[in-house]
Amino acid sequence: MRWASMQRISLTMTSNSDYLSRLLQRLSAFRGDAGLTPAEVEQRLILGPGWITAIEAGTIHPSLDVIASMLSVYGRSLSDLAEGATGSVPHINRSISAQAAGNDLDIQFAYAAHDAVYRLLNATTDQFTEVVLSLRNGLAQLSSQNVSDEQEKAIKTESVASAFLKAVEQWPGANPSDLWWFVVYRAYCDQYNHPSEHSRLDFTQSWKRTGGWALERILERHYGPALAAHGINLVIADGERKVRLLRSVNVGHRLEADKMDVLLTVGTGAGEQLIGVVHVKASFAERRTDDVPMSQALVAAGYISPLWTMDCKSTPSSRPTNRGELGAVFDGRGSDQRSAKRKDIEDDGFFSACFSYNKNTAPTPEGYQARARVHVCDFSTPDDAFTDFIVTERQRVKATLGI
Repeated sequence: MRWASMQRISLTMTSNSDYLSRLLQRLSAFRGDAGLTPAEVEQRLILGPGWITAIEAGTIHPSLDVIASMLSVYGRSLSDLAEGATGSVPHINRSISAQAAGNDLDIQFAYAAHDAVYRLLNATTDQFTEVVLSLRNGLAQLSSQNVSDEQEKAIKTESVASAFLKAVEQWPGANPSDLWWFVVYRAYCDQYNHPSEHSRLDFTQSWKRTGGWALERILERHYGPALAAHGINLVIADGERKVRLLRSVNVGHRLEADKMDVLLTVGTGAGEQLIGVVHVKASFAERRTDDVPMSQALVAAGYISPLWTMDCKSTPSSRPTNRGELGAVFDGRGSDQRSAKRKDIEDDGFFSACFSYNKNTAPTPEGYQARARVHVCDFSTPDDAFTDFIVTERQRVKATLGI
């Protein structure tokens, strides 16, 4: 399937139109003649479950490009569907699309008032389709009957996490933060990747929670086994487990269980013990008022409290750059042009360290005597600066707190 950007043309007919009913009957008959089920058509066009049945029933009025794409799958044309219809638009107009640019790929999406393009190097449309299908096929589980709120959360979380991990696997040289911000987020906001019954939802709003859950799952899946080999657990705990673990922690600050992202625990003779909290954020500014006071208290009491972030930040434009939020570095010489957010980490030690997955983030210079350092990582291996830091800090916690 080729993903191309094109103008949306709405099919504006009323639901009680005899002409529309005849068109839909013919459309359904064309599918039958092609020997295809609705689910098979949805798979080919990368539509969530229920779209084809709803279109044929007239409960959803698709744009003309959707109709033309369905006809293309059936080996038919618009002129076959209705006398006088001319031309063909054989691809669905998506919120995000991709077009080959030599050996690279241009990812196209609307960004505020701009038709934006992000150039993904050494990428193909087939790889892009695999990533989007991973997301779509995961979200398809939401169409099952009687999905509970907890099941919905788990399905969305796993779908987004799997799509992102597929993306970093497909494009190991790409900036992970770019893949998160310009690819996975935009694909999630494309209504056609969701079941039809969810088509009216505000996916931008839904992403705020789903994206946070998915980042925690990505952290757990990528680093969990490597840390477990050192006797350290990365835990996405439910409320009851968090409360139980917090009972043994005395940091002189009220720690709210629902504000804690991913826990670091170890097994001891007294049972599972908390040794730290990983603050997982798409950007440094996200929920900062909750995380900074908690982290300061944890650090002061000797616990591990790193910030783990995609450091996403870009300005809307036709060619956006995901520069991040931490800004310039300072090596102790000349003028200090660092942002307040970077100083919060390096000078004030609000977190015990910061791990950014944005390749445009500058790490703390080796020679700078910082209270806490900014590190830049990727997903090429879990045996990296993050794992090294947690393992080293675990030994410090054992020596100082006796845990």
